[in-house]
Amino acid sequence: MAITKADGSIITSAPEIAQEFVNFYTSLLGTADQTLPVDDGVFHWGPSLTSELASNLCRAVTPAEVKTAVFQISDNKAPGPDGYTSCFFKKAWNIVGDLVCRAVTDFFRSGRMLRQLNHTIIALVPKSEHSPSVATTDRYRAAM
Repeated sequence: MAITKADGSIITSAPEIAQEFVNFYTSLLGTADQTLPVDDGVFHWGPSLTSELASNLCRAVTPAEVKTAVFQISDNKAPGPDGYTSCFFKKAWNIVGDLVCRAVTDFFRSGRMLRQLNHTIIALVPKSEHSPSVATTDRYRAAM
């Protein structure tokens, strides 16, 4: 496999090709540090929650709510970064349910989540056998 870089040079080693994809999409997507100021007036536009509904959103979630949420996820959804699908969690609920509930309720209590759980995998799938350049974005389909 070979890829043509933006400067016209051709690279063939897998690590260099992988780095070229990382460089291209990092420059395209930016970084998490980029922020825009928020107009405080936006909070007063449109409908808003009552105090009762707002406090209900801040209450602790129950294990029953966690289980209901997990069991409402379609079985054919893509697996998470750990490779497990929602179908696995449903079928193994008697084994993993307590741990899943504890992880979710701990997140809502502390506001902290394991970094490993908050990942998205972006796989670039070539639309044709030969996609000569990373910058030729119309030749790659992002699968998340």
